[in-house]
Amino acid sequence: MMWFEKLCRFSAKHFLWAAGDVESFKNRAENAVSSQFINSLKFTGMDVEPYEVILASYAGAAIAFLISIAIDVIIFYFHAFSIESIGILTLMLMVIATMAFPLAALQFLSEYPKTKAEYMKIHSLGDIPEVLSYIVMYLKLIPNMEDGIRFAARESNTSLGKDLKKLVWDVEVRVYRSMDDAITSFANLWGEWSDYFKRAIHLIRSAVDEKSKSERNVTLDRALDIVMEGTKDRMADFANKLHQPTLVVYSIGVMIPLALIAMMPASSIVGLKVSVLQIFLLYDVILPIILFFYIRKILLLRPAAFNPPIIPRSHPELKNVDRKKNFMEALAAGIFFVVGYIVVGYIGDAKIASISSFDPLSHYIPSTLFLLWGVAASISIYCLKTYAPYKKIRDEIREMEKEFSDSLYVIGKRIGEGRPAEEAFNYASKTMEGSNMGRIFALTSFNLTSIRTSLHGALFDKKFGSLRHVYSDRIRAVMHLFVEGVKKSYEEAGMAAVKMAEHLKQLQEVERRIKNSLGTLTAVLRSTATAFAPLIAGITLGITELISKVVGNMDLSGISENDFISGTSNFSFNINPEYFILVVGIYVIQLVFLLIRFANGIDEGDDKVEYMYSVGKAMPAAIATFSIATIISMILFGALSPSF
Repeated sequence: MMWFEKLCRFSAKHFLWAAGDVESFKNRAENAVSSQFINSLKFTGMDVEPYEVILASYAGAAIAFLISIAIDVIIFYFHAFSIESIGILTLMLMVIATMAFPLAALQFLSEYPKTKAEYMKIHSLGDIPEVLSYIVMYLKLIPNMEDGIRFAARESNTSLGKDLKKLVWDVEVRVYRSMDDAITSFANLWGEWSDYFKRAIHLIRSAVDEKSKSERNVTLDRALDIVMEGTKDRMADFANKLHQPTLVVYSIGVMIPLALIAMMPASSIVGLKVSVLQIFLLYDVILPIILFFYIRKILLLRPAAFNPPIIPRSHPELKNVDRKKNFMEALAAGIFFVVGYIVVGYIGDAKIASISSFDPLSHYIPSTLFLLWGVAASISIYCLKTYAPYKKIRDEIREMEKEFSDSLYVIGKRIGEGRPAEEAFNYASKTMEGSNMGRIFALTSFNLTSIRTSLHGALFDKKFGSLRHVYSDRIRAVMHLFVEGVKKSYEEAGMAAVKMAEHLKQLQEVERRIKNSLGTLTAVLRSTATAFAPLIAGITLGITELISKVVGNMDLSGISENDFISGTSNFSFNINPEYFILVVGIYVIQLVFLLIRFANGIDEGDDKVEYMYSVGKAMPAAIATFSIATIISMILFGALSPSF
């Protein structure tokens, strides 16, 4: 059961009393929600009622409000419940946060079914090219629509493949009179989201009725071409619409906030009291939340294409991946840097003669940088140790899929000449010698000649099959189809294998073009997260210290009557520089998470493995750049300050 369903059940069990007349509340809830909301519940398969969703939304908003109030009380407590001590700006931020969190929780929970349904549909669209290619390849070999749909449903583990499984089940339990009616209904349902998919399905239906094999193949190829072109057009349209959102992310996430940092010391001239709490609330709470929801909104519009392979935890190379152990090692690394923070802070404050030679260390290296290094080290160690093995397997699978289309062409040619399967696989293994597919085909040939098993067993047997540890749906589906073709005719199987190789090449070319169309934008986002934003933040901190010292040494007693001046002769930015560095450093860490999520979401879609691995690589680079830029800029600008 999903977390959302559990939340709805919990709310209905414990908070239904607050609704008063239960039956009346249920009826009002049924009438209040839209037909789109009801359809979303059905599409996602959520076993919840509208009144339960409404209760969960109200309960979530109430809990968020209570948490906000509790935080406000804590802030008041540390300021001795003095409004004057807190300051007007802090009060404004507290009021905004106290109102925003409950409203955000209410909106998120109440719209979650619709958001989830939209997300599932968009990601199912990304499965269309691969699933449809399975249907087309099968129908070229065996022109039976029902069997083609069953084959695609059986071989695909994608979201669309699951929808096809449900379609097959509906036909079996007589929800539809025939597979033809089911396919028509399915095409009309998805036609609202993908016109090219609907057109392709109708072409496939007409192709099955073609008496001429050549005409049937032409029509099937046309259906596949429509899907490929539609996928490319959708991604190109999305890429063209990304420029304005990207500029918004740069503006509100990088340029404007980092530029405002340098202006904060000057705010004291006009009597505006800025505290570290205010900066923390603005930079580390409010801004990241705004960026998170904005980026999430943009990525929900991304049309999915070619979803990544799913790697099960049972994979042999993942047996040594211990998440708890990795977490403890990452935590130990973080604690090590925390100890460094304590030691350097002590050296900076103690002024003991015996260690006075270490004073330059605490003077030039702010101790709070150790905390940031600890956070970065913990995140990076956990992400890389946990997700690098998944990344390695993914890369091997993608490399194998590139090799597979060429090797399949070789096998198809040999089988088409009437050669036995073991000879064709042996020849392909020698042709692809040194590659992953070469080793797999060599093992297949060995199984056929030495174990004397069937072709299906040589490939798919759970104990010795050559594909037992190959987790590529694409490779496994095509080889299943190849086995079916060999049973029918060696010549037809060879021709079908050659055609399948061409289809795979076409799929790979579309994938490559989509990657290239988005590559420039995502490369800029990643470089911003790892280099540009941390560099600007570090330099800005040096400028901030310079401005703070300059403003602190200014004598403005002669203009104390100015309405915009507080009337004192000396002004200073009274925030501890180390705390200021810590707050900005936390924001840099949050930017890494957000910008890498934006870049990976554009490039890879909702791929947790790729995202976590990218964060693990980017985090040390970002914090190292930030630290170096901060230390150098504070030394350089600190040397300039006496001249003022």
